[in-house]
Amino acid sequence: MSSALPRAPLVAIVGATGTGKSQLAVSLAQRFNGEILNADALQMYQGLPITTNKLPLEERKGIPHHLLGCITLGEEPWTVKQFLQRATGIINEIRSRGRLPILVGGTHYYIQSLLFRDALIEEGETDGNTLEREARQWQLLDASAEDMLTELQKVDPDMAMRWHPSDQRKIRRSLEIWLKTGKRASEVYDQQKAQRFYVDSGRDPSAVPDGSDASAQCHVRYDSLIFWVHAPSKVLNSRLEDRVNSMISHGLLEEVSSMQSFLQDQEQQGSSIDQSRGIWVAIGFKECLPYILDKNRAENLKQDGIERTKIATRQYAKRQDRWIRLRLQRAVNAAHLADHMFLLDATDFSRWSDAVDAKAKDITAAFMGGFALPKPNSVSDAAMKMLASPEEEAKSARHCEACDKTLMFHSQWISHLKSKSHRASVRPKIDWKKLYPKTNGH
Repeated sequence: MSSALPRAPLVAIVGATGTGKSQLAVSLAQRFNGEILNADALQMYQGLPITTNKLPLEERKGIPHHLLGCITLGEEPWTVKQFLQRATGIINEIRSRGRLPILVGGTHYYIQSLLFRDALIEEGETDGNTLEREARQWQLLDASAEDMLTELQKVDPDMAMRWHPSDQRKIRRSLEIWLKTGKRASEVYDQQKAQRFYVDSGRDPSAVPDGSDASAQCHVRYDSLIFWVHAPSKVLNSRLEDRVNSMISHGLLEEVSSMQSFLQDQEQQGSSIDQSRGIWVAIGFKECLPYILDKNRAENLKQDGIERTKIATRQYAKRQDRWIRLRLQRAVNAAHLADHMFLLDATDFSRWSDAVDAKAKDITAAFMGGFALPKPNSVSDAAMKMLASPEEEAKSARHCEACDKTLMFHSQWISHLKSKSHRASVRPKIDWKKLYPKTNGH
């Protein structure tokens, strides 16, 4: 069975740091006449190849790489909107050369924003300055999660049911949509589903009348194929430890020293740099800075910095996987793209050629040729376990009064009801004194 050829093909590669995303991107680019678009926010900075884990030039195999080293150290960090503007332009240029754009990187919010068009989000969901201005304009957005949820329950009860009571950012975003547009977030998302129906059925989304139930601000930006290169934490942590050791031996501390020298020069010139964002939050800089600043270069400070770099790297990898599981997968399912997202099992690097590279090439060849794709959960045992269906991803907050616990997913709710702790909480309490009252003398 075959399907239509992709009109605007894009291959996206996601996964935690250390799983081999860049290696796969180069291999696919060699096989399918591709060019690589970087979606790692820190690798966009000039220099610092060790701190930001840039792929060495010799390992790029002559494949053009875009958005690498395009921001200077003293430049303001890019917003998501800036990334989108540059990335979409570059993708068009790659296509004009008859080549395949391959998107790869660890800043998964950038990737998700590029794959899915959402006008409301593109106004600046992650722009801290924007959110601060809105917080001043709407005092309610500065309230506690509990107070915001109470208000959201009044104006949009359907949306309020979707969020965990402590998920302040999501509750705030739903309330923000109401304040900005006068529309309930639940209505906006219903419109998005209608828009996707038009796209999936081959009808022209631009022909949908504004204001109709089928008009929306969100749809898939490209015909996308998504690869999730995955390795379990126990395996990945060992690789990440080796990676940090290699970074140290190849000059990480020298790069940290050069970054600190740049900061000092800027301060002497009267310029101040916000070290809470941009390249200054790169793992390894703050962790190793105490050793660099110590005049005696104490060995214990060096070892402490290395250990903290390893810990931060492991934590970052977990956050990346969490984003894919809880955010990207849900967006993919909502856009009816679940059959275009494939998990590749990179647990055993000795089997990389068969388990990752060959499978990715076979799937990409089918995608580019308009042939039927395999079922994503058939690619590997790991894929069967980790690729959730849209039904499993459906969220609806349910609160267990007996246990005072809120569950967001249906599967979690079912598991909770079967748990020993819940059964113990709802088990009728026996009043033994009433059942067996004491009598005088007994």
